[in-house]
Amino acid sequence: MLIFKKEDKVRKLILAHLSRVQDCVSEARDAMETYMSGDKDKATEHRRELKKLEKEADAMKVEIRIVLHSGAFLPQIRADVHGLVDSVDRIADSADKLSSFLVNQAPDVPDTFQPEYLEIFGLCVSCFLELRKGLKDYLKPKGKIESLHDHVERVGELESAVDRKQAELERAIFASDLELARKLHLSQLLGLSVNVSDRAERVSDLLESAVMRSVV
Repeated sequence: MLIFKKEDKVRKLILAHLSRVQDCVSEARDAMETYMSGDKDKATEHRRELKKLEKEADAMKVEIRIVLHSGAFLPQIRADVHGLVDSVDRIADSADKLSSFLVNQAPDVPDTFQPEYLEIFGLCVSCFLELRKGLKDYLKPKGKIESLHDHVERVGELESAVDRKQAELERAIFASDLELARKLHLSQLLGLSVNVSDRAERVSDLLESAVMRSVV
């Protein structure tokens, strides 16, 4: 009976961790939107809030690891869960790095490119939300394999859309009349923006592998 209580505790902690990582991604989106609108002070506030949320997510990750090491789940499932949580936590790290770059390096984004950046990061947020749905299916005691695979497939579709739009914006940036240093700065911002969807796709690949072994 004790082991089932531990497993239930892990599930609840993972759902809480997912929620906190989503909060981090949302704060990064808000930081970008306010930064692009010219309100750098508000963007800094979102950055501070994100940093606080990221620390909370890290604390949850540590707690999950402790409960797993105490014997929750069979060894293989334990390893899968640990890997998934660690990889999801890196999405919060990516959101943090993006907000830090915006606030601390203050890239000069031309008005003509701002809608593309916002659209791309909006797709990244959607990518994470689909991943979260798939992970929630994985955590359901009896599993929801069919819908889980649908969410994983959607993550792939959204990540591909991000890749296409990233390539289009990259070409537009380097075809512009901006000086090279500014082009490189904008390209760096773009790379940090798409890290969220890149990491979400990596987690979805791990999730597919975990499902082949078992559903918790």
